[in-house]
Amino acid sequence: MCLDAAVGRRWFRTAGRYGTVVDLTTGSPALELDGGDYCCETVPFALAFAEHGGRAVAVHRTDWNRLDVTDLASGEVLTARNSPDGDGEDAGHDFDYFHGALSLSPDGTRIYDGGWVWQPWGMPAVWSLAAWLRDNPYESEGGPSHAVYPEVSQWNRPVVWIDDGRIAVYDRDDAGSGTVHVLDPASIELRAPGVRWIKAVATFPWPVGVFGFFTDGEHLLIADEAGLQGVDITGGRRVFAIDGFRPARQDRHTGTLIQVGSASARLWTPPKWTARAG
Repeated sequence: MCLDAAVGRRWFRTAGRYGTVVDLTTGSPALELDGGDYCCETVPFALAFAEHGGRAVAVHRTDWNRLDVTDLASGEVLTARNSPDGDGEDAGHDFDYFHGALSLSPDGTRIYDGGWVWQPWGMPAVWSLAAWLRDNPYESEGGPSHAVYPEVSQWNRPVVWIDDGRIAVYDRDDAGSGTVHVLDPASIELRAPGVRWIKAVATFPWPVGVFGFFTDGEHLLIADEAGLQGVDITGGRRVFAIDGFRPARQDRHTGTLIQVGSASARLWTPPKWTARAG
């Protein structure tokens, strides 16, 4: 998988517990990754690329319940902190959460984490990257900007940032019915002491058979068995469709959606697009 050149021309591959970040300019490993072996098969390797203070950084899992941020040029860990295990002074930060797939908001200021908690239940979370790196190394473990959305039951389902203020998340219930939840990461409700809930601005049903979520910056683009569906996220109304087009990737700079077949590739670029961070 090729990453954006603006974030350091790195390439990575996942293999459960271990991964490698490679500098494409030299072909040399830039960072070796170890996400820990506890239930690592239940989630994708948690990894995202960002910029902070003009530096290219990697956000990555270093244990089932811990994320860190590493400067890719120097190798410095920017979120160094003590382990919360045990009864020491950091025990209050012990975090019963399995970090999942990570994605950055379009402006690069927030992180979405598609993780889960016991007994297995999806628990998407969002927090501020700047607050994490500038103010509080424990921000990813329940800091002041950290909020969750407990209204989904599954994880490893499609998700996409529509824009900086809306995230579309797909869920399926035990009966197999699908639902799209559109979340506003800046709209938070305090449900209990220390528990901040992200509010949903819309929910609507969507049939099973979803392959992926994408966006043109305004609509939710759903790749399913029929093709690519452009959906109004306020209520789930289909506004356009491209039959038979089932993309697997989207270029963050151009917005181009890419479907690769055995002998050919098919592309489609939204008419309007603003390049994204990450």
